[in-house]
Amino acid sequence: MKKLFVLILAGSLAFVNQSCQKSNMKDPLSTETATTLKSGVNAKAAGACYSATYVDTWHYATPQLYIFHDNQYARYDVLTNTYKSLNGISNGYPGVPFSSFDATYIDTWHYSTPQLYIFRGNQYARYDILTNTYQGLNSIANGYPGVPFTTIDAAYVDTWHYATPQLYLFSGTQYARYDILTNTFMGVNSIANGYPGVPFSTFNATYVDTWHYPTPQLYIFNGTQYARYDILTNTFMGVNSNANGYPGVPFCL
Repeated sequence: MKKLFVLILAGSLAFVNQSCQKSNMKDPLSTETATTLKSGVNAKAAGACYSATYVDTWHYATPQLYIFHDNQYARYDVLTNTYKSLNGISNGYPGVPFSSFDATYIDTWHYSTPQLYIFRGNQYARYDILTNTYQGLNSIANGYPGVPFTTIDAAYVDTWHYATPQLYLFSGTQYARYDILTNTFMGVNSIANGYPGVPFSTFNATYVDTWHYPTPQLYIFNGTQYARYDILTNTFMGVNSNANGYPGVPFCL
């Protein structure tokens, strides 16, 4: 279990914004527009071959990995290790006001259908995966009170270490843990401390594979490489190149 060395001091933040549940994201904030969004964009994408990833288990018979790079994304079959297709973000995610994605994760707890959360700059969008419908826009500061990051580089949900699902949000050399069900910031740590052995100081993208090994494996992308990390044993398992591990995906070859 990852030990977060900086915890919220009881009462210091008072969680004044804790009542802001994710259901409030149905309506875009009136102050958040595509124009103001551009000023909040981070610099991660320039060196990120895989800028965001998530696994879709709803549209196909086998789990599909979606890999984003600039204004495009590739679909890759996780079980058959087969590159399937390439598409533009504007075509595949109609209505989402981002030309590229910084990070993504799927929430299956707050709504009746799985919701994709898409981070870009200091904002995020919510997108219904089953209905392929853009749901709204919000700022990180409003939607994730207490999290001390203005931008997000990578994200994934851990359902193994705690009684409630925990969202891990990475920014620079640090990460925050956020309780999804209670909408509570739980603390911050450094990547070096929380993921010993992983040879990356920053993470560009992450996803969890529960199909190839007896324990869930976290895949961590940085530049043209990725690391595999066993979530249950907190063990670094090795590193590989994107080209070798994801043959056919046409990014950064």
